[in-house]
Amino acid sequence: MFRWFWLCLSALNCYAVVAADVFEVLAVEYPPFTTSRTSDGGLAFQILQQAFPEYQFKPYIVPPKRAYQMMQNGQWCMSFYPNSEDVASRRIVLSEQQIVIGLIRIRQPAPFKWEKLDELTGLNVALLRSGDSSAFANKFHQAGLRVTYTETIQQSIDLMLRKRVDIAMYDDYNYKILPTELRDKIQFSESFLLKTPVTLFTNPDCHDALPEKIKVRTLPQPKVTAGILWQS
Repeated sequence: MFRWFWLCLSALNCYAVVAADVFEVLAVEYPPFTTSRTSDGGLAFQILQQAFPEYQFKPYIVPPKRAYQMMQNGQWCMSFYPNSEDVASRRIVLSEQQIVIGLIRIRQPAPFKWEKLDELTGLNVALLRSGDSSAFANKFHQAGLRVTYTETIQQSIDLMLRKRVDIAMYDDYNYKILPTELRDKIQFSESFLLKTPVTLFTNPDCHDALPEKIKVRTLPQPKVTAGILWQS
């Protein structure tokens, strides 16, 4: 639908009218929030549907690098995949609860925390795949970490358990729902990379094609609580 949408963008609101109030939302495989494995698309889509019951939303799940490239190229309208710093967007906060994005490692006696990211220099970290220009990934490169890219957070945790990487990006929600025997083997960091609510990002260039009630809810910039990742 994205390809068809961009072909007919010059027609007035053709996406919204012809799609009969079914709107695609860009996302990556990140269960339980966004996933192709359930009919409703995951928790983020459930929350979105509850917030706007008059519309239908269809997940458009692609690999992380493709999602990154689509956003860089302006080939998106609504997305649960966060935009990079150089991509203009607006946002709708859909949840009050903050998701904590941190790092995990094989459990050790010492606390897992840092004040500056370069304290982890030399470690191999698993991150969801993005583009070479990703500011998020570049923070790890600049701090002297080696980055291994994965397509899903499940791949990240599998690589860590097999000791192919030392640490992996993970969130507190998924960590808490791990089976007890697995969670006992894994340590979630006390320091965090960022905190963010479930957020729908919208493309300002696509504003006229958005559902009317989403238009009036959009805010200029995403609300993210920066963690120690961003300290100099």
